[in-house]
Parts: sequence; C-alpha cells; structure tokens
Amino acid sequence: MSGVATAARHTLAVCGSNLSGDVPFSAAIQLADGTRYVRCSPAGERGDLTTLCDALCQEAGLRVEDIQRVLVDVGPGSYTGLRVAVTFVRFVQAFGDVAVERACSLAMLARHAQLACGKSSGRIRTVLDARRGRYHTARFEVEAGGGLRELDAPAAVRCEDALQDLDGDDLLVMPQSLADKIGPQVQDRCTLHVASQVAADILFSSSCEPARAEDLEPRYLMASYAED
Repeated sequence: MSGVATAARHTLAVCGSNLSGDVPFSAAIQLADGTRYVRCSPAGERGDLTTLCDALCQEAGLRVEDIQRVLVDVGPGSYTGLRVAVTFVRFVQAFGDVAVERACSLAMLARHAQLACGKSSGRIRTVLDARRGRYHTARFEVEAGGGLRELDAPAAVRCEDALQDLDGDDLLVMPQSLADKIGPQVQDRCTLHVASQVAADILFSSSCEPARAEDLEPRYLMASYAED
C-alpha cells in the first residue's frame, strides 16, 4: 500500500482517531512545493479541529479556499474524534471545490511505525483495543519500494487471534495503554513498537483512496465495526 501519486497541490490532512492516545486532533498542510506545517491539540485537552485548521492555514499563508485536496483517516479510533473529523471533511467537501481522500487508521499507524523504526522489509501488525475482549488489527508487508501491502483486512478479533503468527522479524505496533496490558505476552515473540504522537502528516505518505461524502463512514472502536 504505497502513497497515491497526485499532481502538486495544496493539501490539508486531518486526523481525529487519536491512535496513540496522546493527540486528540491533528492537522497538517502540505503546500504544492512540498513544504509542510503540522499542528496538534495538546494531550488531555478536548481540542477544536476547526480552530486548529484555521491556525494552520494562517501559519502556511493560505486561505481556506486555497486548499485543493483533503485527506482524512476514517478509523478505527476515537468515537468523538472520528465523528468530528469526518463531519468537518464532509462540510468542506460539500461547500468547497476539493478532492477528498480517505485512509484506514490501522494503515496510517503501520506507516508511522515503519518510518519511525526504519523498517525496510518484513511484516507489520497494528493493534488497537476495541474493548469487550476484542482488538482491532490489520497486517501489512513492507514491499521492496518501501510501500505497504495489506495482508489481512482490518478486523476486530479476539486477543489471541490478533497476536497469532508473530515471528522475530515482525513489528507489532500499539499505543502505550495497550502495550501496558498485553506487551509482556509478546515481547519475546517479535519487536514491539509503542506508538506515540501519531499525527495527520503521516497521511501524506499513506495510501489514500478517493471518497465521496457517502464513503466517509467512521469506524468507531466500540460501534458495530467492532462486532465484524
């Protein structure tokens, strides 16, 4: 799953999934020349995505109408954060001439870990706590060109199923809260990476697909998606 090639344009990325538990909302702008700006809501604060994006546009010297492309991850992740981020993007899409693309949050988390760890080969498994004894997970393989190929589609499964088939070359990725719970079970079976500060700028190098308003359906940690 490598990034999608697009013509150079001003791009806004927004994230409300709070994958690592320490970034309630984040937004990033990549200008047509490749310059990037990133802002995050402080951990422990409620955050305001609209205010965050407005401040980011001012920092980048853009007006809202200058944005030509918007990226958003649709979960799984925080119920409130995803609902706010997706609603924000739907509004922008309805009233602005922008191209909207979405990404799976588990793929975004895998990309973050790949870059943080410099992993150039092997497999990456991402895990989030879906609660009620279930875990969201997806598995990816690092391709020769550095892209990620999805091996297992995202699903909410039992803990033992989420942690099966691990070997010493695998990179297992999860937030600190989950590592505190199940980390001791896997530390001798693979390399454990505790994700932190996972922000919207990772979307610029993640695999995204075009999305209409009806395609922007959030995958909440504790909603029906967790029962699939």
